[in-house]
Amino acid sequence: MKKLFLLIGVVALIGAKSFAQTDITELLQAGKNDANTLAHPYLKPYGEMLGKGLNNGWYTSAKPHKLLGFDLTFTATYIKAPSSARSFDVSALDLKDVELVQGSPTIAPSVAGDMEDLPTLRLKTPIQGTGEFDMPNGTGMDFLPIPMISAGVGLPYGFEIKGRFIPKVEIGDAGKLGLWGVGVQKDIKDYIPGLKHVPVLNVSVLAAYTKFTSDMDVDDVNGDGKLDVKTNAFTTRLLVGANLPVVAFYTGLGYGRSNSNFDLLGTYEVSQIPIQMKDPISLAYSTKGFDMNVGMRVRLGVIALHADYTIGEYSSITAGLGINFR
Repeated sequence: MKKLFLLIGVVALIGAKSFAQTDITELLQAGKNDANTLAHPYLKPYGEMLGKGLNNGWYTSAKPHKLLGFDLTFTATYIKAPSSARSFDVSALDLKDVELVQGSPTIAPSVAGDMEDLPTLRLKTPIQGTGEFDMPNGTGMDFLPIPMISAGVGLPYGFEIKGRFIPKVEIGDAGKLGLWGVGVQKDIKDYIPGLKHVPVLNVSVLAAYTKFTSDMDVDDVNGDGKLDVKTNAFTTRLLVGANLPVVAFYTGLGYGRSNSNFDLLGTYEVSQIPIQMKDPISLAYSTKGFDMNVGMRVRLGVIALHADYTIGEYSSITAGLGINFR
């Protein structure tokens, strides 16, 4: 188990570093109001990838465990942002105190993008100096890895209770993150006329909730600066599949939604705006809609390997390895 937590830490470190490497504090040169306006599209790909990714990886079969059957599985989701999320148009934003410098590019990279020519902005009424600054570049990472440990236990009447967990752990010098979730899967094949006696075929429904929290260290005056992230994700799915002696195939169609909050906490100073800003940025993102995935699981005794692909604007691949009994 210790080695499994270490593996989770390594995978999580990739995603944590992508958050920690953001130069969001550079946007404070625009003043508090416009910093929030600029930061919202800049961090949007990560807010949406995180929310959608957390609704994946809840099942490896359309058939719930039998009574007291169980699984313990390490799962990781790789979710990728579309090319349209790698940049945004600064000129389309409703900015109050800053404006684009004449002749400057208008397209800026989001945190998931990477550009050589960055838009230059300036304060409309500079307090000192020229008041000019460049938009921060992105990390060039248009994906997020989301690892977790999941488990399921079979209950009476065709129910299965599911859980997932990442302990609150330190990820190097990037900060801390943690995750937990709970779900319920219910066999409904017997309630559909004509399907009860169809061999191999399985039909069930699932409802699941996940909560993710993290705080990533950033530089500030008092040394307590953090990018605080909280995400809640909920999904419902109709699952259909076929369980063969060694291989199981499954597909899930359902509706999911998520809410993510990104808060830049701490006290900050900006040279051209000689005031201190406390907790200057607060952003909210939400996703909702239908999605579908297809996948397969291979069982070698009690060892099970699975992989599936989720179709959508933010496509993703989920894979894992675990122990599976009954």
